[in-house]
Amino acid sequence: MITPRTAVLGVGEIPWDAPVATADDAGLRGDGFFETVLVRGTVAVRIEEHLDRFQRSAAAFDMDVDRTAWLELLEPLVAAVPPEDEASLRLSLSTTGLGIATLRALPATVTNGRDGIRVVTLARGTTTTPEAPWLLTAAKVSSYAVNQAALREARRRGADDALFVDAKGFALEGATANLLWFDGEHLHTPPTPGRSVLPGTTLAAVREEHLVVETLARPDEIQMAWLLSSLRGAAPITRLDDRPLRTGSSLTQRLQTIALG
Repeated sequence: MITPRTAVLGVGEIPWDAPVATADDAGLRGDGFFETVLVRGTVAVRIEEHLDRFQRSAAAFDMDVDRTAWLELLEPLVAAVPPEDEASLRLSLSTTGLGIATLRALPATVTNGRDGIRVVTLARGTTTTPEAPWLLTAAKVSSYAVNQAALREARRRGADDALFVDAKGFALEGATANLLWFDGEHLHTPPTPGRSVLPGTTLAAVREEHLVVETLARPDEIQMAWLLSSLRGAAPITRLDDRPLRTGSSLTQRLQTIALG
């Protein structure tokens, strides 16, 4: 049983339902960034890699991250997770300097999705992104309204998740995940540079163990695929739009072992 917990940077743990932010905090306008980390037992999976990306996001906002302070803040939250349980740990930092960490039980949609997900493609309309750092394409920003809207649209269409495609119909990424597919010989993922695709920590972990080729592909060219995310791991796509995809239990198991640490 996971008890929801909240901690504030520079303050420590506070009651879950205690007020945290002022009404005009920039974070409430999405002016900030975050990371979501899987906790398995008393281990925050790939926490150093998440903090690396947290720092990269901070740099896009002309901010810095005190890793030592964050690790000290997170330690009691992580330690509270029973050995047999899993939890979601979320770190967020707004441009006002308000840092918040929350610990919650994993939603059933996350754990159920590990067995397979139905995915629909949704247009994002972009092709390439100019060299414009103010677009924050390299940061995991708190402005997640479009991502959540995509998930709601996917559910309206009877699916579990969404896969964004660009104006030319090439696959980009999931609403909250990276795309990985297998062509029978190699693993592939969409190219990142200039395409507003955020490199994920789970994808990076897979790349440490397997060759992953960056490839442009349209959804109808993909026959076997997964969405990779920190909480769900390597979720096999069982259906893409109206088309069933192949599933491979042994490859999925290997990827899931890597993904979930």
